[in-house]
Amino acid sequence: MRENSTISILYVDDDLGMCMLVGAFCERLGSITLKILHSGESALEWLSTSTADVIVADYEMPGGINGITLLQEFRSRGYTFPFILFTAHDACTVREEATRNGAFTVINKTSSDKNLIHRLFRTIYWATVNRDFEKTTPLKRENL
Repeated sequence: MRENSTISILYVDDDLGMCMLVGAFCERLGSITLKILHSGESALEWLSTSTADVIVADYEMPGGINGITLLQEFRSRGYTFPFILFTAHDACTVREEATRNGAFTVINKTSSDKNLIHRLFRTIYWATVNRDFEKTTPLKRENL
């Protein structure tokens, strides 16, 4: 169980329309702190002094860092928080590479799902609940 009911999200996307939609949804929910950045480089810089419960990032962004490279860089720096790739790029290779590098999941933002934003926020919730559970419930070898 989360001691603090507020979830902090770092949302990294260069699509301003999607950023506005995510921001408006967070305002409606009221229990979310949202930081929006528009490039992988700015996300890495921000994380050098700040933290979040979950990262949501697009795959294709300006600059030299795409979503997979951002995920790899996060993991190489020892960050263990859930990382959700939220992308219009639906290639199987991107999905497989994200999973191989430790993404919590990949969500296709161009899907015909009318409840796409609800799906994203359900995933964010479950990612943070899963992380909190793993922190408070150590697995013992004899229980496996």
